[in-house]
Parts: sequence; C-alpha cells; structure tokens
Amino acid sequence: MGRMRRLVVPLLACLALLAAAGPAAANPTRAAVFSGTGIWVDIWDYGKRTPAQVVQVAEQQGTPVIYVETANWKSKADVVDPAYVREVVRLGRAAGLRVVPWYLPGYRNLERDRRRLAAAAGIAGPNGVDGLGIDVEATIVRNGALRARRAAELAAWARATYPKLPIAAIIPSPVSMYWPVFPYAELHAASDAFMPMCYPSRRHAPDRVYADATGCVDVLRQRTGDPNVEVHVITGSLGLSAAQLDAAARGARDAGATGFSLYDLATTRPDGWTALGVFADG
Repeated sequence: MGRMRRLVVPLLACLALLAAAGPAAANPTRAAVFSGTGIWVDIWDYGKRTPAQVVQVAEQQGTPVIYVETANWKSKADVVDPAYVREVVRLGRAAGLRVVPWYLPGYRNLERDRRRLAAAAGIAGPNGVDGLGIDVEATIVRNGALRARRAAELAAWARATYPKLPIAAIIPSPVSMYWPVFPYAELHAASDAFMPMCYPSRRHAPDRVYADATGCVDVLRQRTGDPNVEVHVITGSLGLSAAQLDAAARGARDAGATGFSLYDLATTRPDGWTALGVFADG
C-alpha cells in the first residue's frame, strides 16, 4: 500500500497542476508536429511494409508525418518490434519527415502503461522522435468514471515526465463518443493536439461523411471550451470510396482542422490517397 501511495501522490499532483493551468491553448510549437497530413502504421502492418516502404509511401504521398504504433496493452513486450520502429524513425527522419510513435493503453495496469509509453518515447534515444501519441480508446476497465480518471492520470504523467515532447491524444470520435465519461478537459491540459478517430460507415453518403468530419472538430471545441484547440482528423479508409474520403478531407479542412490522415497504410487503396491532397490543397 505504501508503494501504491508513492505512485498515486505524484499523479494527483500532476493533475492538480494541470487543472490549475486551465484550458489554455496548447504550445503552438509542439502542436505543429501533428499538423498536415500523415500515414499510420500499426503493429499488424509490420509484416506488410518494410520500414523503407513505409517511408517511400510517405514521400510519394507528400505526407510530412509517420505515425507508428509500438505496442498495446495486450502486447507481450513493451515494444513489439524495436528494430522495426527504430528503422522507421531513422529512415523517416533522414528523409526529413516527422515520426511519432503511439501506444494503446488499457488502463487496467497503469504501471505497465507508463512503462510502455516511456518505451515509445525513448525508442530512438533522447530527442529521437518528434512526438508521442496516446491512444485513448480501450474499454477493458468497465467502470467509466474510473477509466476516465486513469486516462487523465496517464496523460498527466506523460506531460510531467516529458514536458517538452509534443503529445497528442488519439480519441474516439466525439460525435459518436462511446465512453460514458470522457476527460476532455484533462486531456486538453496534458496534450498539444487531439486526433479524433472519425471513422464513417461505408453506408454513409459523402454529405454525411462531410458532416461527421466537421462535427469532430466542432464538438471538440465545445467539449474543451477552446475554439482554437488543435485537431487532426483521422478517418478510416477500409472499404470507403474515394468520394467518401474526399468528403471527409473537405469537412476537416472546412472546419479548421490542422491535420488530416487515413487509417491505415495497409488498407488504403490507391485511389484513397487523393483525400490527402484534397486536405493539403485546401
């Protein structure tokens, strides 16, 4: 119990400091890391694209950022394939691209989640990565209030531990949020940008897809109380037509999102990449 108290007290102190800071806008220099377009590589993609191929696609599509998953709460190791991730970082940064590792915590074991976030942040040594993504979506902790509190604590720990590292909160769509309690204010205080997963249904017409993308930005502004909150819209590309993806890009752009990307690299069809140009050219 004494050890648990030593862990909890610093987290509570971090939360208190962040709460006292209020809903101030994120650091603009840090937030810029998540701007523009990007490509996503998850742990299931490792066997489908080599690091060199990942960087090649990013260069071909003119995307300035590569987001690469390091692990999730179910993984057997803190980083599933360290050599793969390090090579993506090395080749990406050599090509002038930004590389941001991300981790999916479960919030059942915060010590493990902290350790795996630290492994992601330090995968390429000091100052080796350009940012860090915290994927706030798992629901294995069934108590909604407890889950939200732990998500806030983990984000506060990350900000306190890495005060200069750009941090993004990757979250479910705020338009169709399935967490009964969601720590918008706490995540806003601890991170530099929100990256909502605005995944439309394949049945949705382009007009509906457009409305969902604009809604992701608008609802986040309402929930955080910050009209200038940095938002990078992620849309799902599996099974979606080019027209649907283009509509999502227009919606994100017209709503004032600072970034837009397609999840994920392995499932994006050749004609789907045009959506990145629609956003970038707007």
